[in-house]
Amino acid sequence: MSLIHKYNYIRKECLFCDNTDVAGHPVLYKKNFKDEDLNAEVFSARRTTEHFHYEMVKCVKTGLIFSRNILDDDALNELYKGSVVTFGEQTEFIKRDYWKPISNYVKNWSNTKALDIGCSNGFFLEVLKDNGYEEVYGVEPGEEPKAIARVDIRDNIHTGFYGPGLYPDNFFDLITCFQTLDHLSDPLGMLRNMYKNVKQGGHAYLIMHNTKALQAKLFGEKSPIIDVEHIYLFNKENLPQLCKKAGFKVVSVFDVKNGYPYSYWIRMAPLPIKKMWVALFKAVGIYNTVLAINAGNMGIILEK
Repeated sequence: MSLIHKYNYIRKECLFCDNTDVAGHPVLYKKNFKDEDLNAEVFSARRTTEHFHYEMVKCVKTGLIFSRNILDDDALNELYKGSVVTFGEQTEFIKRDYWKPISNYVKNWSNTKALDIGCSNGFFLEVLKDNGYEEVYGVEPGEEPKAIARVDIRDNIHTGFYGPGLYPDNFFDLITCFQTLDHLSDPLGMLRNMYKNVKQGGHAYLIMHNTKALQAKLFGEKSPIIDVEHIYLFNKENLPQLCKKAGFKVVSVFDVKNGYPYSYWIRMAPLPIKKMWVALFKAVGIYNTVLAINAGNMGIILEK
């Protein structure tokens, strides 16, 4: 059952254009859900998507894809507050895949304080602490994730949303943010706040979906990234533009390889007759074998 049966909506604009005219921002997909379809489970990470989405438009000039009319902040806050952790079985794979791109960089970085925005149960805070970061902090809107976080990091997880005034300026050596920027109604505002919170010479590291990836092109509207949680979706050209607008220098932009068992890929992919695929992969003995591929995620490393 949905939490609220009538939501308020707000109109979003292109992050790069002076106005969001129809000619320059044609409709890509029409809205396909009713208010009563929404609940906290729909807003939980890595679930099997229902393919609910707002009306989505595309900027002809930059390729930015975004939701035109979205739920207001009060509704989003309530839905995310009740979200749950649904990726427990994949945690170790995620930790490995997200650490690998910066593992060589951090050897030359200061490692006193780090923040993870949208930290869930603190899985990456564990990685940071286990790799030498002295103080780790997290921000997570869901209430359940903090409760199951590792004891030594739980008290440093703030339940709520990241924003101005939550942390001092020039406080962190590293700020990370995974699969979160594209969920925000004001991603540029968040990047600017990250810029304030990170120390001079410090870094930010983000991972998110890439709209120009093969799976996004192949599956189109059925791609898992076309989802009601996603407000702004980026590619490897327009994401650096936005980060530069926030003040950052771009160190590197790259594809992120993800390694999961075939069972996970089958569950997440919009494949027909999934039971047949499950039976086939079990029959040939690879259902639980790990497959590492460029599944459509990209990473960016930034410096202040």
